[in-house]
Amino acid sequence: MIRLPSHTSILLACSMALLSVACRKPEPAQTGPQRVENPDLGIAIAALPTAFEVVVNQGSDLRLTAPGPNGAGSVGIGVGPEDSAAVNLPAEAKATQQYFESLDNGQYFGNLELVAPFGSAFTARGAYDREDGRVGEIRVFALHPLQSRLLTFSFVYPEGESKERMQQLAELLGEIEGLESTDSTEVSDPPVD
Repeated sequence: MIRLPSHTSILLACSMALLSVACRKPEPAQTGPQRVENPDLGIAIAALPTAFEVVVNQGSDLRLTAPGPNGAGSVGIGVGPEDSAAVNLPAEAKATQQYFESLDNGQYFGNLELVAPFGSAFTARGAYDREDGRVGEIRVFALHPLQSRLLTFSFVYPEGESKERMQQLAELLGEIEGLESTDSTEVSDPPVD
């Protein structure tokens, strides 16, 4: 065994330590929850809940998807015309009964009042048959956080998952906030799947 001078041994040990640090793969940057803004709708999702992914966010079209035990669900978000301050949220929710019952094997399960960070919201829930199978749908009606207009959510998902989907929707509603400046007066309705 060859004995190296102590200062050479120290230098060699430091070089090896530096080399091992330099050869390490960098750790991925920690990213926080995604913020989603849609100026045409005048809303932002402060921190997109982990269950959701953005499918479309262009113009007044904002659609999300969320996995579930029996397949993905989709959420469409829309707004009514500006200055629709006379919106009757309970009546909007109740009127959805006709929509659900007009669909193939449509059923209406009633509505509920929720308290969201931006005020009261009303839900309507139903189920109906589509070409790809039976689905459930939850619609939410609220006043826009910053504007005098109706804000709507339409969550369509495989039937039998209403409890899980209502929880996902509640998490999403908790992240909705208004955007201060909007230049568009475009009206959008939630997509009907």
